[in-house]
Amino acid sequence: MEKNREDILHKAADAAEKSKPRVLVADDDKFMLAVYADLIKEAGYDCLLVNNGLEAIEKAPKYRPDIIITDVLMPGMDGFEVTRRLKADPLTLHIPVLIVTSLLDRASKVKGLECGADELLNKPVDETEFNVRVKNLLKVKKFEDYLLEHGATLEHEVESKTLQLEKAFEKIKYGYTETVYRLTLAAEYRDKETGGHIKRISLYSQLLARYLGLTESQVEAIFFASPMHDVGKIGIPDAVLLKQGRLTPEEMDIMKTHTTIGAGILRDSDSEILKAAQEVALTHHESWDGKGYPQGLKGEDIPMTGRIVHIVDIYDALRSKRPYKAAIDHAAACGMIAEEKDRHDPVIYKAFENCADEFRRLFDENRDGEERHDGAAV
Repeated sequence: MEKNREDILHKAADAAEKSKPRVLVADDDKFMLAVYADLIKEAGYDCLLVNNGLEAIEKAPKYRPDIIITDVLMPGMDGFEVTRRLKADPLTLHIPVLIVTSLLDRASKVKGLECGADELLNKPVDETEFNVRVKNLLKVKKFEDYLLEHGATLEHEVESKTLQLEKAFEKIKYGYTETVYRLTLAAEYRDKETGGHIKRISLYSQLLARYLGLTESQVEAIFFASPMHDVGKIGIPDAVLLKQGRLTPEEMDIMKTHTTIGAGILRDSDSEILKAAQEVALTHHESWDGKGYPQGLKGEDIPMTGRIVHIVDIYDALRSKRPYKAAIDHAAACGMIAEEKDRHDPVIYKAFENCADEFRRLFDENRDGEERHDGAAV
């Protein structure tokens, strides 16, 4: 029992010793060091005495004092330079520095403050003034330690919340794109098109947009918007949409309205992706030569998104089997597009030519089951 009591007392004493404010003193005058030691110990603080500035700089990071007191006139490195270096080091930046000097001129005081000193005290040292200034600096240090600790806690909380928000955003974004995909798939199923077609249109469009040097936000927008190019087909009567064989001119006019129907479905959204989707739905059948529909736009009057989806939709339609046509191979599809290259923006057509091998790869890697067995050549 007695031994346990002694252990507790020793631990309490150690804790009290560790909790004592620490003061580091640098002065080359042994008499002044003795004076400081007496004053500091009488105040109940722990102290470390060094006799030059370089030693103070070396020992401060390890000793971690709450205050540093330095004389100005010391051999080697003076108190001004000691202060400047301490304040330049992140490990000692926040430790208050008290410069004690016999220099009474205004220029020396200003220099001390410019070096980063928190307080200046003139020699001979007055005991009462010394104690008051040290006590005040300890309060400043304690408050600054609190702010630093509180700041670190807040920074950690902000990082944690930011990570949570990023995860939540990704979850929402995934849900959003999944919803768009499924709604688009519902519209495409009425035309007997497939999920593979929707996915490939996204990948082709992303490929061309990146090759053309669009920004990542523009690439992302067309990646998610392009599958909605034919969403307006949901408003086309089955007799026209599902007809086997060639459409009559009247039926073709009805089919063409899928562009304006799609744009109407997607209009007035605040989402950048849905704004791009509306643009794509309305303009993906416009031609560079002005012979497209529904508005007969020509050249750069056609939005970039519409110009890109125009050529990728034609390529995938040529490669895919439909109720009214057989699939054709990659070389034949590229040949047919080349024969009508005047319908396409020359820059985008050139990009398509340069990316042709990638188009072939994307088609082959993203076929649906039926497409894998339709006999179409690679």
